[in-house]
Amino acid sequence: MIKLIASDIDGTLINSKSECTDRTITALQAAKAKGIKFAICSGRPVSGIKPLIKGWKLDGIVDYIVGMNGGEVWNIKEDKFVSCYPLDEATIKELMDEYEPMGYIPTYYDETGLYCQTITQDVINVATRTATPYFQGDVRALTKGPQPKLMFILPPEKMADIEAYYQDHKDPRYVAFKTAKDLFEFSNPLLAKDIGVKIICTQMGIDMSEVLAFGDTTNDIEMLKAAGIGVCMANGSQDAKDVADVIGDSCDDDGIANYLYKNIL
Repeated sequence: MIKLIASDIDGTLINSKSECTDRTITALQAAKAKGIKFAICSGRPVSGIKPLIKGWKLDGIVDYIVGMNGGEVWNIKEDKFVSCYPLDEATIKELMDEYEPMGYIPTYYDETGLYCQTITQDVINVATRTATPYFQGDVRALTKGPQPKLMFILPPEKMADIEAYYQDHKDPRYVAFKTAKDLFEFSNPLLAKDIGVKIICTQMGIDMSEVLAFGDTTNDIEMLKAAGIGVCMANGSQDAKDVADVIGDSCDDDGIANYLYKNIL
């Protein structure tokens, strides 16, 4: 029996207009009425997700937030915050030195917003899409101590290039993957969204087999694989579809709501 729904945000919970539809909200409310908890799981920091909950009309529906691809977990009701598996500062700065000269923009991301050495239209697009304040700043100076991840912003047409370069230059100290058409992120190899969901399961006293997960791209893969049921949206990337148990409808066609009404409610 499903006791927890875990969902990615962009391209999954919200549609291409950055909206959480009324049908999706109603379905999640109905699931909550059946005693099923709901967790948002994102590459964004928890602090960046908190202020958006009200705008998505999800106040009182979201029970947990998993941020930074599993590196942060916030239990809303109990106001418990857990962080785990960061990247060390030296590795982050080494990656900046390696990837920035190729035209990829390193970022520093905290509760105040998104900081970039250079502000380009791609940076503005990311910040606008994620409703995140953005600033020009010295990301190397801002990066002090371990961090949950390192994110690079790049033109969508260069994503294949950075993915290919990473595949040819892998290192056991980190893993990297596409999280959006213009975002490529590095994190601790022990970290993925399933880690954050497992922390929630421990707090709830349930098993991963009792989790229904929704996602759409590479950073959702481990969560989709580990969940009792993993659903990839029709708009998702092929690598996520390959590991999913089910291919659901598109985020623009109320994919989460349709699955819940058909299979859970």
